[in-house]
Amino acid sequence: MHRVTIAAAAALLVTGLAAPPDAAADELEDFYKGRTVEVAVAAGPGGGFNAYARLVAKHMAGHVPGKPNMIVKNMPGGGGRLATAWVDKVAPKNGAAFLGTQPGALVEPLLGDPERVKYDPLKFGYIGSASGFTNICLTRAESPVKTFADLQKTETVFGGDQLGSTTHDHALMMKNLAGAKIRLVKGYSGTKNLVLALEQKEIDGFCGYAWASIMSQAPHLVKENKINILVQFGLEPHAEMTKRGIPQIWDFVSDAENRKALELHAAVQVFGRPYIAPPGTPKARLAALQKAFMATMDDPAYQADVKKSRLDHDPASGERVKKLITDIFAQPEAVQKKARWAITHN
Repeated sequence: MHRVTIAAAAALLVTGLAAPPDAAADELEDFYKGRTVEVAVAAGPGGGFNAYARLVAKHMAGHVPGKPNMIVKNMPGGGGRLATAWVDKVAPKNGAAFLGTQPGALVEPLLGDPERVKYDPLKFGYIGSASGFTNICLTRAESPVKTFADLQKTETVFGGDQLGSTTHDHALMMKNLAGAKIRLVKGYSGTKNLVLALEQKEIDGFCGYAWASIMSQAPHLVKENKINILVQFGLEPHAEMTKRGIPQIWDFVSDAENRKALELHAAVQVFGRPYIAPPGTPKARLAALQKAFMATMDDPAYQADVKKSRLDHDPASGERVKKLITDIFAQPEAVQKKARWAITHN
């Protein structure tokens, strides 16, 4: 009888311990059912960040408990800093809002101007990244600068956005760390406006355009041979660009210190399309968003839409993105200093 009592008590204890997860699931269902979740994107319409955010919102809603409605709001400006500051200070911290930001905004306190940043990237909730990316530098087809070696010899007018955006930072990186003779004209918000400026001959070229974005948003530039693709920039070579004979930036950098600084910047591209939640988002709701995000990445319908949109599919979990960010902030001070100088020195 004594043994039965103990066994019965143990069974009750196990049942009691199993109850909280069910209760937590019910709480998530109750919270998200009938709710609208705001998905902000730190870019304007027409570019790769916008394209990914709209596909993520379209498919992710069905993987979140309660299946909330998800709406996308464009918040361009400051290379992603404005939207990232919004998710830090203004966005609701209850799990009903998250942001698809630009990776440069997450390393701005380290690699940019810390005086202009009032948020701590290590305190965000990391949901995941839809894809990494490999960026390119390009010029108009009729430009005398047709290779990166040409760019190292001939001054050329490039367009770019502001500090923190890839089109700004990568142009200055190429100038300061790889010897490119770039004269940068700032203030072009988004790659859509840069493509327009290129076609109207306001500028001769620009850097920081992701290969996936150009093939999704402006494939005519490649298919109609309207541009020269000078170089690819990523930790690893991009298979399709390598087939086309486009060299990596590492072929043009011999200085070891410059190379380490470039490698730090290239590491940022591994989480090229990051999604973050505000600091203080309840752990259970953050976990639900993280789980739903990765379920979306595995969803055949999402993958079909990505393929149809000619976008890359190379997702990373929230845990991996957080580790990558943490590792970047832990790099030696000398490397950080050189990497910061490279994108802030005109």
